[in-house]
Amino acid sequence: MVLVAMNYLLVLLFTLLISSCAGPPPSEYRDAESLTQVPLGQEARLGKVLYEQSLQQLRDTAPEAYLLHQQAHAAEVRGDMQVAIELYHSAMQQTPDNSFLLTSLGLAYLRIEDTIPARRYLLKAVNVDPGYYKPRLGLGYIYLQNQQYQQAVTQLEESLQQLATVEAAFLLGQVKEAQEDLTKARELYLAVVQADRDGKLGTAAASRLRSLPR
Repeated sequence: MVLVAMNYLLVLLFTLLISSCAGPPPSEYRDAESLTQVPLGQEARLGKVLYEQSLQQLRDTAPEAYLLHQQAHAAEVRGDMQVAIELYHSAMQQTPDNSFLLTSLGLAYLRIEDTIPARRYLLKAVNVDPGYYKPRLGLGYIYLQNQQYQQAVTQLEESLQQLATVEAAFLLGQVKEAQEDLTKARELYLAVVQADRDGKLGTAAASRLRSLPR
């Protein structure tokens, strides 16, 4: 089965996805038009500045939630995921409709492979802010794992429109390969190779390209 053959690559993608939980902020904190024009693979340079903007916004509007978020993030860095999740929940009690916090919580659950609450909070994040690319990326991964390919396509295509990331392009390539749309899969893998030639996903995409039937 194609999905079984892709197992290692999905683990790699999952590792890269959850390791970048501190991604750019929701659309209300950023210039959406400029970000959608960033070429594939070049979005990372904006990440630090945008993340700091989102933290500043959280600190200004909900200082207690900001402090709890910082503690939760530190717990994640230590690998203490249960503490991190508890702290994210506490932060959300201060500001329950914050897409940035909802996404952080959803990705924290995804990090421990608890996909039911992960999907729930990521869907809430999308409902709060449909223009935030990160929860859609996480949802795309979950739907691919569950072999819900059309739902995965919907989320990943939206994520790519909001901000073109190599993670979303690689995941969508995996979905298209599983759907046996090899032309589209090849196109996506090639884009990842070109954008991330020396990176882990670029290497993985090159491997997938070589393995696709001619």
